[in-house]
Amino acid sequence: MAQESAAADKAVAMQDQLKALVRTSHANLLNQIDRLGGMLAAIGGQGADCAAAIRDAEGLAHQIKGASGSIGFPDVSQSATVLDNHLKSLVALGAAVSADQVKPSLELFADLRRTAESTTPESSTLYGADLSRR
Repeated sequence: MAQESAAADKAVAMQDQLKALVRTSHANLLNQIDRLGGMLAAIGGQGADCAAAIRDAEGLAHQIKGASGSIGFPDVSQSATVLDNHLKSLVALGAAVSADQVKPSLELFADLRRTAESTTPESSTLYGADLSRR
């Protein structure tokens, strides 16, 4: 009986730690998305020589894709994947990127932002995970 109680207490403590991790990660995710928005807005105003900035934005979009999936936000990860793929296609063009080619990035980013803003830590698939052993 004492072992079962200790195991249950340990599971509750682990669940509390996981919830705290998800809350922190969710806040960080939203901050990264804000940072990406600033990067993309700056790219739109740079003109033709923006290859390095696009590469940096693609790297951050890739991080957002992975982080959001890892912390239980598959819809955010999917939106970030679409943006990441588009930015990769722009990176492949090198320095020959026009403002018209960058414009879809801003629209894809708007979708990503809307999706992320509709989430809460509690909506993560990990937030309510049952960590008890049965």
